[in-house]
Amino acid sequence: MFGKVNNALIRREADVYRAQGLHEEALRLFRKILASSPKLSPDVKAGIEQQILQIEAEIAGIDLEERQQLSVEQIAVIKQGWCESAVIDDFVVCAQELHALGRHGDALEEFRRSIQKGYSPHRVIAPVADCLIHLHGPQEMPGHVKDLAGEMFQDPKETFNFMLSLAEQMLKNGNREHAAALGWHLAEFNRVPSSYSTRLDALLKALKSSTTKKKPIPAQDHPAPSGSTLFRSILRWIRNAFRSFASRD
Repeated sequence: MFGKVNNALIRREADVYRAQGLHEEALRLFRKILASSPKLSPDVKAGIEQQILQIEAEIAGIDLEERQQLSVEQIAVIKQGWCESAVIDDFVVCAQELHALGRHGDALEEFRRSIQKGYSPHRVIAPVADCLIHLHGPQEMPGHVKDLAGEMFQDPKETFNFMLSLAEQMLKNGNREHAAALGWHLAEFNRVPSSYSTRLDALLKALKSSTTKKKPIPAQDHPAPSGSTLFRSILRWIRNAFRSFASRD
């Protein structure tokens, strides 16, 4: 009985947060109910899950609207590495910020530049894989990855290693179709480098038997900063950088 009353109070609190535009707080509370109440009736559980989907859609709409407020000049400031004497780490930071803003094409370009300048691709393999997944479907993925690798590497072994690492990362993240398209493309190579054959075999075996899905996000009593909060912080940083950049003219 106490559990039902407690859940009802939490739902009421979540509804209040949602009405006030505090979507992340509402989302956290609804997820908390699901995580802490495994014996919910099917109807109640389905209702909460539907509300979670609706709130996630609302958050995505807010983020998209805010991201579109960035001007061409502000994006240019990020891509310049904030200063004329930018070093490799500056390019990586710029790429990471663009990725956080959902500018996957711009982010991928900056990751490419940083790797061409000597940054280890395996340190940024996760965001690079995420950018590629957002930009390309499974069928066209192998061609785009091959072109990207060709711009960054001269050694065929490095190219193969990069493509294999991307496929492994995609499967790890639950993007099975993208991983499969890339993995089976690699399997068609006439001469698979011996040092990578074991990894490729393991990937193909996992693809054959995998029912990989993205892991659900657990409820958190003390959640990390929300996407909207992070975006606003980044946006303030961009505007400050833009003012500093403009004042030098």
